[in-house]
Amino acid sequence: MKRIEYIVKSIIPKSYWPEVSYLRYSPLTSDAKKINEIELSCKNEEIMVIGNGPSLLKDIDIIVERVSSCDFVCVNNFATSEYFRILKPSKYVFLDEYFFTKDAHLDWLKQRESTFNAINENTDWKMQIFLPIFADIKVISAVITNPNIELIKLKVVGYDNLSLLKVFKRFDSGRFGPFQGNVLIYAIYLSIWSGYKKISVFGADLSFHKDIEVDQENNHVQFRFRHFNSQDHVER
Repeated sequence: MKRIEYIVKSIIPKSYWPEVSYLRYSPLTSDAKKINEIELSCKNEEIMVIGNGPSLLKDIDIIVERVSSCDFVCVNNFATSEYFRILKPSKYVFLDEYFFTKDAHLDWLKQRESTFNAINENTDWKMQIFLPIFADIKVISAVITNPNIELIKLKVVGYDNLSLLKVFKRFDSGRFGPFQGNVLIYAIYLSIWSGYKKISVFGADLSFHKDIEVDQENNHVQFRFRHFNSQDHVER
């Protein structure tokens, strides 16, 4: 499919490339919705976007104090934290491919299973889970069967352009959104579409480049994962 996309882009004007990229995913969109086709809840005027970076530890008490006056959107493995049941997020976003693939690293598959089970067993409130256009929704629906949870696959692909007018025009169609490179970007994007007047972001540590190390004994590159709700661990 990527080969076909490359050929088509070589023979049509660049202004049509976003549509070609969108069509590339057409076989995967039968169970997906454009973002402007989704009924997005907005109970309070403010929503807090909760990342899983280590800085969240110093802010979590402040966040908990605002439970009654804010909505929350969480991402990735936050559900394995005790604070998941305290915040009761109305929205949850998965973007990383390992949440939907069957051939991910064994350790990641175990983490995914823990997260899905925590969501399925602990969610006693209404919550929407948002998935990217390329997600295999069956991987999640096989585990998460809780009737309080709505699984929503977004019929949205990433788009960027130097012209903000073109960007906003594409975004308004409901079929395009920001570059799908960071889950917090889509948590914020969904919050904007939901109509919140104030969006606060916590735990958005963009310091992963500091955690790349070289083992001085064997010269192997390794990555140190640091999250607010788990001990640091190293993967090679």
